Amino acid sequence: MSFGSSPKIPSGIGSGTAHQQLVDDHFQAHVAQWRDVYDETIIDGAIYRRRQEIVLSWIDELAIPPGEEVLEIGCGGGRCTVELAQRGYLVQAMDSVAGMLNSTQQLAVQASVSSYVSTSLGDAHSLTFPDDNFGLVLAIGVLPYLHSPLEALKEMARVLRPGAFLVITAGNRWRLNHVLDPWLSPPLQPAKKAVAAIRRRVRKSQNESPFPPLRLDSLRELEGWLWSARLAKLKVRTVGFPPLTFRYQPIFRQQTSIGFNSWLQRLADHNAPGIRSSGMDYIILANKAALDRCSQ
Repeated sequence: MSFGSSPKIPSGIGSGTAHQQLVDDHFQAHVAQWRDVYDETIIDGAIYRRRQEIVLSWIDELAIPPGEEVLEIGCGGGRCTVELAQRGYLVQAMDSVAGMLNSTQQLAVQASVSSYVSTSLGDAHSLTFPDDNFGLVLAIGVLPYLHSPLEALKEMARVLRPGAFLVITAGNRWRLNHVLDPWLSPPLQPAKKAVAAIRRRVRKSQNESPFPPLRLDSLRELEGWLWSARLAKLKVRTVGFPPLTFRYQPIFRQQTSIGFNSWLQRLADHNAPGIRSSGMDYIILANKAALDRCSQ
């Protein structure tokens, strides 16, 4: 099985420093929003809560013993960090934005788990941790903002101990709300990117913090990057069904969209054909050592 040595970068996703600065500026300007989204009663809150529930349930199923060192890349506002610390893990919470680290530290203190949490500024593409150091690495909501997912995944694999686990999420190119909206459908990506570029220029002219371009990938691409990083996919699920739109405009009211999301998520959780692969994000569990065993 052979895959390319480097990922394709979608139009609009810059490489290196310029793109990272755009990402950092956005998240620094919206620390409170990303911290509080899990408490929101709107559909975004429902989706992010369910995503975290699935991630934590998978980790619980792994039965990793308390005291294990865990790396959370892109800790954001710190919700998942605190949950991990409350399970007795020693969490190294890393983010590229100082405001997110401050939020994580505050939540850890409020939850009385600050002794289990260390924070550090860092770049997913170039981790400063030693080889074979962690029993679990998480990158939740990180890959869609990276200019080089393969480079970051190789770094995650490097710092994982043999036999250890990785949990990541990635944006799904074939998410249902994009497939059904002619203006968002994957085959029309060039038009979509042109419109997004115009919107970013308008926001910039209005002195608004531009939303970074999101990377949306196929499962095949993600599996290829995992393979290249010598990580074996063990489990995958999609999560989240944002409001259906036509020409970017919501078709239903917020409450109807929330109910629709809940119904579709239940179908996806029960592995319903078609629906199971059409959520907003992929959640993937991988293992560093399983691939080596399979190749022997």
